[in-house]
Amino acid sequence: MRFDLPPRGTLTPNDDVDPLPYYYNPWVGWLYRHRLQMGLDLLPAGGRRILEIGVGSGILVPTLTKHYPEYTGTDLTLARGLEALVAPGCRAEFRRADLLADGDLPAGHYDAIVCFSVLEHIRDADGAARGLARALAPGGTLVTGYPMVSPLMTRAFALIGYDRIDDHHVSPPARIAAALDTVLTPLRRAAFPRGAPVRAALYQCSAWTTRG
Repeated sequence: MRFDLPPRGTLTPNDDVDPLPYYYNPWVGWLYRHRLQMGLDLLPAGGRRILEIGVGSGILVPTLTKHYPEYTGTDLTLARGLEALVAPGCRAEFRRADLLADGDLPAGHYDAIVCFSVLEHIRDADGAARGLARALAPGGTLVTGYPMVSPLMTRAFALIGYDRIDDHHVSPPARIAAALDTVLTPLRRAAFPRGAPVRAALYQCSAWTTRG
């Protein structure tokens, strides 16, 4: 599945820290786009229902709705104009939902879930992992993506304009992976730089599936 970047000006940020401008930045845009492509490459072919946690500006909506006949996009705050991004023939809905709230998402419903650059913002990593596992259908695939949370990344984000990223990045990759390991089975992993060990990866994507 190839990530199709919507034309500049198509999308609206959903809050004041939405990274939307960086996808088009001539210096770091390739990295922002590459991290999404790494995750999309981990999605298996087929499947009917997909859930995107953290839809943000909707940058993935055209790509995902092109490949899945049923799409649900969630966030704590929804951007304007998301419905206009949906590919023809896809039945899509957008809803405000909290991953930590038991009743916000249907249980055992989604063949695939994508969750990019969300889990590092959630302090309750175990609760987030349980929420993802609960929403995933038997045999379904979860694809997650999250950056390193470290002093190195703090400095890197400061260089591109995020001076207080530590206020937002509260769960490091090791904590997230440990939480997911308790409820799901890991399948595959991709990292940037390619081949980097877990603790050295600047950004990593992983595919998980239900147990049993």
